Amino acid sequence: MVLPANDRLDDLYAIQRVLQEEVNRLQVMFDTEDDLSGSVRRYILNIQIEALQEEGTKLSARISDILERDLQR
Repeated sequence: MVLPANDRLDDLYAIQRVLQEEVNRLQVMFDTEDDLSGSVRRYILNIQIEALQEEGTKLSARISDILERDLQR
C-alpha cells in the first residue's frame, strides 16, 4: 500500500504520518464498535489496523536504512 517516494525522507515521513492517522482513526472505530452486534466489523477493523501497522513498520525500517546509509557516507 505504501507509495514509492524515491527514498526522499520528507515523502516517507509524510506517508508514515498518513498511515498512523489512519491506524488511529480505525482504532477509534474498533474501540467504539459494539461487541455483540459488531463482531465481524471488529474483526475486519482489527485486520485493517494490523495491516497498516505492518506497513508502518516496513516504512520505519526503510527510513532507518536510508538514515543509516546517509550516515555512512
